[in-house]
Amino acid sequence: MVMDLPSTSKSQQLSNSQDDAWGARGLWIARAIIILVASALARYTWGHWGDFAVDNGRELYVPAEILKGKMLFRDLWYMYGPLVPYVKALLFRIFGVQLTVLFAFGLTLTIGFALLTFEVSRRFRLGLVGSMVPSIFFLIESFYPTIRNFVYPYSYAASFGAFLSLACLYFVMRHASDRRTLDLGLAAILASLAILTKQEFGVACLALLGFEVAACYWDRRSSPELLRNIAVSSAGLLPALAGYGWFIWKLSARLIFFENWISTPGTYFMRTFGKITIPAQGLRFVPAELLLYAEFTLVGLGEWALIACVAAYAIKKLGLTTRSSITVSVLASLLPLWIGVTTFLTYFSLRIPDNSKDWFLEIILMIESICPHGLFFIVVGFTIYALWKLAKAPHDRMWLQVAGLGIFAALVAVRQMMLLRPTIFDCAVFFNVPTFLVFLILVHRMFRWASRHLDVKRSDFMIANLFAAEALMLVLLFFPRPQTLSTRVTTDNGSFYSRPDVSVLFPQIISFMKTHTRNGKDILVVPEPPSLYVFAGMESPSRWYSLVPGYVAPDQEQQYIDELASNHVRYVLIANHIWVEYKVNGFGNGGYNLPIYNWIMANFVKVGQFGPLRDAKYPPYTVWIYERKDLPREN
Repeated sequence: MVMDLPSTSKSQQLSNSQDDAWGARGLWIARAIIILVASALARYTWGHWGDFAVDNGRELYVPAEILKGKMLFRDLWYMYGPLVPYVKALLFRIFGVQLTVLFAFGLTLTIGFALLTFEVSRRFRLGLVGSMVPSIFFLIESFYPTIRNFVYPYSYAASFGAFLSLACLYFVMRHASDRRTLDLGLAAILASLAILTKQEFGVACLALLGFEVAACYWDRRSSPELLRNIAVSSAGLLPALAGYGWFIWKLSARLIFFENWISTPGTYFMRTFGKITIPAQGLRFVPAELLLYAEFTLVGLGEWALIACVAAYAIKKLGLTTRSSITVSVLASLLPLWIGVTTFLTYFSLRIPDNSKDWFLEIILMIESICPHGLFFIVVGFTIYALWKLAKAPHDRMWLQVAGLGIFAALVAVRQMMLLRPTIFDCAVFFNVPTFLVFLILVHRMFRWASRHLDVKRSDFMIANLFAAEALMLVLLFFPRPQTLSTRVTTDNGSFYSRPDVSVLFPQIISFMKTHTRNGKDILVVPEPPSLYVFAGMESPSRWYSLVPGYVAPDQEQQYIDELASNHVRYVLIANHIWVEYKVNGFGNGGYNLPIYNWIMANFVKVGQFGPLRDAKYPPYTVWIYERKDLPREN
């Protein structure tokens, strides 16, 4: 268990560098396996990421417009930090405005995050196989054919911010281990870059840095060291201060932090739609749900404890010494779990009717040990215990690292505390890896306790087998299925895969925009996607390139209308996007921004539409064409 985590003081031990046990070759083989798994998944799912009919198009449109001289926040509405759009704009300037550039950027981040996860995991003595499991878990959920993936996500600020913050954690842990000032300085620089990327990751990094500086002082009570650490951390944070300072000087704090950052407390979005989306994303406190997930988590941990005890008992009682016999023993102890996984997968592949779910809860409970619903509860308890141990032994640098991991994991995961499992409906891939690592550390201590009567060699091999089984079951449960985006779409900026109806209609819409524009910014596409502007070689007639519920506040609606009028908008294309997550109808039904909708209806007339196609999945993709009333009719 966690309380059995050994205390050490030597930096080599603290870094979990078990080169004597694994060998340097073993470490490099593990890293190579991680890269090969990522490469294979990339090859298997290439182009089947994101949804170009919604907000993934922003990730293409914003940097492309920056290359044309537009300024973020002022000319381009943007709800995250400024770093990523300018990095992508630089990549576009070097390599061209191509989707492949973004795919390569995202794949680089994915591989980098997986390797970093492995290096962080190694510090907690999980063994070679156990240290690889968090990376495999991350990779399996990183290639989903939805907007919630790591390669081409709904926002590269999320994937880049996750990468930077994990790198910050890594260097903080190195500083906790070795007390090298360089490591603290690198952690501070990475925290600064995370602040410039995505808000919640920046906050987590700041808290982690503050904890490290305070804990070091609590350990050594050295005022000169405290002042030096504060100075180094402050110097590392200067890029963030300079970056935001420049934008505030050029624009204003209100424009950036309230008119663009709609998640800032007190904004129109937070007062209206935020109170709907935030609980839906996982930050909620429903007593019945909390109790249920806590029970699920206890059951999952209990299952692992029982499995490990059964395997260890069989190995000891039968006197098993060969690797093959130990593997067979572990597999036999895992039999109920294998049955649960295969039954679960069979259920979803056959789409069994709801009236056949009498046994479904039992199956869910059987597989809770693989990735529990209550990961956040584990992190909270883990962190409290680690802080208590650190308070009792402030000189123990291992507990300093453990507590730092717990604090970081809790802060990163809090916004999705009830939805940290990988699904197609949430953003767990960006937030759940540190929490999953905490879970594995706890499970590893259970394995070690269960095998305490075995010699070290047999204990290590039994644990390696258990972790290998965990990795395999994670792959089976969460393997990406790119077939959901089945049809290829080819544009001047690259190719991607989408739904069949979107794939047929997108080229038609792009062709219409190319042939009907007069000034390159006289066609409005609402509510999304902005990718159509790039594919058609156009610009949005407004700084708000998407009209998502809550993005344009009531006091900004007239400004939006004025921008459309000043750019002499000739056509409005309205897509039938229904905002289930915001609990409003699509824009075309007047579900939100009514003054804008009424202005369009008063000045434009419907002249045609794209779709719906026969046999298209519900809701079928449809785009209505509205032409300005005083525009000469074209044949």
